[in-house]
Amino acid sequence: LEFISLQNLKNMFMKQVKFFLVALMAVVMGMSVTSCMNGDNNTARQLFTIAKCTSPYPATFQKPTGQKLVINDASLITLNTGELYNFWYEYDSAEQPDNSETLYVTLFGGSTPASINAKYEEGPTNASESSEANAPLYAFNSASDYSTQPAVLFDQQYLVIPVIYWVKVENSAEEQKKELEKHSFILTYDEETLKPGATELVLTLNHVINTEGEAENVSRDRYTSGYKAYRLDYAMGAFNSHTGQKPTKITVKAKVNSSRNILDGATDATWEYTVK
Repeated sequence: LEFISLQNLKNMFMKQVKFFLVALMAVVMGMSVTSCMNGDNNTARQLFTIAKCTSPYPATFQKPTGQKLVINDASLITLNTGELYNFWYEYDSAEQPDNSETLYVTLFGGSTPASINAKYEEGPTNASESSEANAPLYAFNSASDYSTQPAVLFDQQYLVIPVIYWVKVENSAEEQKKELEKHSFILTYDEETLKPGATELVLTLNHVINTEGEAENVSRDRYTSGYKAYRLDYAMGAFNSHTGQKPTKITVKAKVNSSRNILDGATDATWEYTVK
């Protein structure tokens, strides 16, 4: 098996896949993923982050730790306030201490902030036949790999999930983009289980591939990764409207098959979170 980085598939700026895979855990722990070019005495910082846009101009982001990043780049005026983005940035810690409340940074290596917010149709939404998974994930919440584990960020507003999944490798960037667009990750809940007295919000992450017009037996034998940020407060609002209270526990389930891109033989993976 071969891992194909999402950056490479989209002709993006970095090839350092190992940083991408550990980034979410680092963000949750209040750290950042740092380029290997930073030596012990090097004050130049090249970092990856997931952050929420708080202002489109100047482009201002808030990290989960509360630290603000201000990017002086007029080309970023299409940013959407409140959405989560991932990007690489750089600054000199000799000029600005690492623990500054606000850092004035530049984008690193041609990076552009990319929104990771789930599409509207990806939920969270009530489960239906059309939202049911027709393909597994490659990995989800592996106990031995923190990079596969979800995280709740920004005062329980967002649930951020690393999506690691099977893809078909195409011969051109345009065809590869079309392949990636076929993959949706729909987060669902079952309204029938949301009854008075319920305390657990159970969510299911469904990997749905749009195969309309495809030839039979399309080979998806490589895997790639990305992030999806879901409005957790929406799901908790639905829970409260049906049960009259907020959940004390959130469970996310997904089908996983690390051998083949088929549901036959897939296992059930589960991640749990205690609501604070």
